[in-house]
Amino acid sequence: MGTQHETRSGATRAPGLTVSPLAGRRGVRAAGEVGLSTHGTWRRALEQAVREGPDSEGEDVYHLELSAVTFVDVAGAGVLVAAAERLPDGRRLVLHRPPPALRRVLEMFWPDVPAIEVSMS
Repeated sequence: MGTQHETRSGATRAPGLTVSPLAGRRGVRAAGEVGLSTHGTWRRALEQAVREGPDSEGEDVYHLELSAVTFVDVAGAGVLVAAAERLPDGRRLVLHRPPPALRRVLEMFWPDVPAIEVSMS
């Protein structure tokens, strides 16, 4: 489960999620946590992946750089799978360096989603 973070004043705040375009290839870089308070941001990023067609060279891959994501809850993994299942045939999402918990959840609950590829590089 996501954790609360303490601010300098001692108050707690929910963890955040930032999403920004990747330089040099089609996709986004995400940083933070995917949990209850950030599902909207995560869902919007994945909806964009579904909406975008092939790039100018006809590449049918959308890259998700996740090395700075520390946590994805099961609901967030479900949103990812639902987005992948809405992609047209032949298109796929490549997850670059996803957090270990996300890899485990995908292997456990959704082991055979051809539109999701995990890359550790």
